[in-house]
Amino acid sequence: MILHIPYSSTKISDDFMVDDGVSLKKEFERMTDWYTDELFDFPEAKKLVFQYSRLYCDVERYRNDEDEEMAAKGMGVCYEKTSFGTKLRGVSQDEKDFIKLNYYDTHHKQFTGMVKDELEKDGNAIIVDCHSFSNEVLPHEESLVRPDICVGTYEYHTPVVLSTLVCAAFINAGFSVDTNEPFAGTIVPLDFLNKNKNVTSIMIEVNRKLYLDSNFQKNKNFYKIKTIITDVLKTMREYEKNSKKDLKDDNSRS
Repeated sequence: MILHIPYSSTKISDDFMVDDGVSLKKEFERMTDWYTDELFDFPEAKKLVFQYSRLYCDVERYRNDEDEEMAAKGMGVCYEKTSFGTKLRGVSQDEKDFIKLNYYDTHHKQFTGMVKDELEKDGNAIIVDCHSFSNEVLPHEESLVRPDICVGTYEYHTPVVLSTLVCAAFINAGFSVDTNEPFAGTIVPLDFLNKNKNVTSIMIEVNRKLYLDSNFQKNKNFYKIKTIITDVLKTMREYEKNSKKDLKDDNSRS
């Protein structure tokens, strides 16, 4: 199991300059997946945490702006607009190229390598795309739905039995759950996208109201939510082990 955690950091480069009137603090508050590197923590899983803020480099966007729908909103790999659609900062082509080469590409090379290692070791790999989201609907977002938990799927890489299992686990824990609302999909490295069904991926998005207070600090329920997430990851790990056994059985019969 690989826990992919792309948005928990607030680190930016020393030369990161925002336009006059832009509150970087406010953008961090809205756009950071606060403490997801702590919420999603499972000893049997490998963890890949991107060390820079998404405002500097968003590793979950397509590399080329022409392939990325959010680039039209100024929120491709390198953000040029805020979550409210106003100008965040100017990014030259040279800077974009530098960021993509040194941060985006490096991250995805590591991610791809981790998945390859899982496939070579176990014959399958399961990715958990770990996120949180604001209970406030932000202007750049299209869906008004705000459940406690959003489960994101991708038809080729998310078995229905897995998404059903995850949704049921959160519902049984007392949460409201929606699939692909307000956010859809889940990440898969391009080397495997629509090519290898032994690479499974599912996204889990946690509503920040569950574990943050109004100052974006951990609230009294933080560790309860963390424990519930760990229990769900355990359930997924059992699913993965059973899938690996089934894969071996199929290979032995063939």
